Amino acid sequence: MSKLLTISIAAYNVEKTIEECLDSFLPCRHLKDLEILVINDGSHDRTAEIVAGYEKKYPESIHLVNKENGGHGSTLNKSLELASGKFYKAVDGDDWVDASELDRLCDCLEKTEADLVVDRYKEVYPDHTQVVDLGKGYALGKVYSFDELFAEKKCGETIFAMHSSTIRTERLHAVGMKIQEHCFYADNELDFYIVLAAETVLFTDTCVYQYRLGSAGQSVSPEGIFNHIEDLIKITRNLTNLLHKYRGQYKNRAKDACLFAIVNACYASTLFHYTKTIQSPEKDQLLVEFLRDVNQKYPALINQMHLSRIDRYVAGNPAKRVPAIRKVRKTWWFKALRQLKHLVASGDR
Repeated sequence: MSKLLTISIAAYNVEKTIEECLDSFLPCRHLKDLEILVINDGSHDRTAEIVAGYEKKYPESIHLVNKENGGHGSTLNKSLELASGKFYKAVDGDDWVDASELDRLCDCLEKTEADLVVDRYKEVYPDHTQVVDLGKGYALGKVYSFDELFAEKKCGETIFAMHSSTIRTERLHAVGMKIQEHCFYADNELDFYIVLAAETVLFTDTCVYQYRLGSAGQSVSPEGIFNHIEDLIKITRNLTNLLHKYRGQYKNRAKDACLFAIVNACYASTLFHYTKTIQSPEKDQLLVEFLRDVNQKYPALINQMHLSRIDRYVAGNPAKRVPAIRKVRKTWWFKALRQLKHLVASGDR
């Protein structure tokens, strides 16, 4: 019998956090409606042993899937292949959920005809938390088409993210979702396929996903970004290829614009990290080669990217301008200017 919701949990060497992750589902009154697929991505620690214990206790809901290491994207591909749930949601093995909020989300999933349900999520730092509401301004419980969505909000604004998205499984199958393997930052490609797959969207005020941030060594930490910037470039390159492939295939411009916004954000993030997060010139040539390649293949598309003045300046001659902007960002007057800009923006709100 198929389940209401498949939860894909990416698990690679998460023996320290996987119990917290799985324990967070157990109080859920919809537990029997959940198919929790823990995709053990070739872990070398006790991850598989720990999950096997949960599978033994909760065989109707928790399932351990062992596979060779292939990265986050491979766990998404495997879980989608196995998913029997009506809806699909991805969770990382070092994050967790709020059980009461998940129950509310499941109540919604039982009734809705929407392809995609978007809720809030919480960023959890060591010293504070912050709720992220990408659907702010939209009516709760209303099923929107893409045209209706962006009649109320600018198309360039990103309103979809892995942490807030629950999508009909059959829709992901219909678009042939295939995420790059052996690569970090695969959630960017998942976001792209979610938008590609969905035709209708519903917003709720639930806050299911609890997203752990601020830990050393994470892929989104400065150290992680430097170590895996090759993967971010690889993801951005593939997203640009996908955007070129699918752009213009849809009758409504809103979906095209939303897909563009996802790629634009990834492209801008790559440029930003090279002048803000990464302080070593060791990997600068990767950016130079990437920008040269995409500009040669897709000049019109790249010219449409919405970038900050600094990022657009850097993109014009990255070999010389990345080192220069790094130096500028360290000066006291640049920092003072940024603080002033922040204060003015806060006053405007």
